[in-house]
Amino acid sequence: MDFRYYELPQDRQLRILDSVIRLYTERAEPVSSAAVARDLEHSWSSATVRNVFTELDELGWLVQPHRAAGRIPTDLGYRVYIERVIRPARPANPWQPLLASELGTREDGLVAQLERAAQLISRLSHALGISLLVVSASEQAPAAAAGRRRPSITGVEELLGLPEFADPGRLRVLVHLLDDATPVGESLRALSDPPGQVCVRIGSENTLSELGQFSLVGVRIQRSQESAIMGLLGPVRMEYPLVLGSLEGLVSLLHDRDGEHWC
Repeated sequence: MDFRYYELPQDRQLRILDSVIRLYTERAEPVSSAAVARDLEHSWSSATVRNVFTELDELGWLVQPHRAAGRIPTDLGYRVYIERVIRPARPANPWQPLLASELGTREDGLVAQLERAAQLISRLSHALGISLLVVSASEQAPAAAAGRRRPSITGVEELLGLPEFADPGRLRVLVHLLDDATPVGESLRALSDPPGQVCVRIGSENTLSELGQFSLVGVRIQRSQESAIMGLLGPVRMEYPLVLGSLEGLVSLLHDRDGEHWC
């Protein structure tokens, strides 16, 4: 699936990093220099790409899992990708009209609208690794929602279908997180402050050790007296343009206050 709905960087290192991450997201396997050269329509030869791979290894953006393998991105590589490729490009969200139509009316309540959004984004991202979504009410939420302290989760089936969870160790961690989602909810609350800003923590950036192999993305939406959080939990191999673009779309549709949408 081609998800290049943002402007590609001109810098050679960033362009090759972008290619590696897109191909790795699609294929879930190390990416070769030949594959990158083809993806970039032979703007650079395989030999040149290999030289840049070495540069990116030294920067800590890529890693070679074993001697004969291609490259995969590191947590730092993903952070560079988000900060220097995705955020400056402000990716379009082709699903914004569909998202708007699925939300329902304001009278349905903010939490109900976010739950619908969670279901939609989970379906859209099935092949791209965004599967577990958390919706919770904040302390300022009205009485009808305030009792819902445990996160509402959707998309577990999609998450379990990803190749990452063929690893029994990672699957055990996921089962533990699902068994008691309260720590994930607390991490999401800490992440989603201040309101209206889409924030992401990648792998080792998470303070909760169990989330070290996952990425957590979240935003707190405020509207009148309602305040709720929507989050996305998935493997680090996540389609960040879709995730970040969709949550920024939710901010523009539902959040009452203007302001920066990234953090």
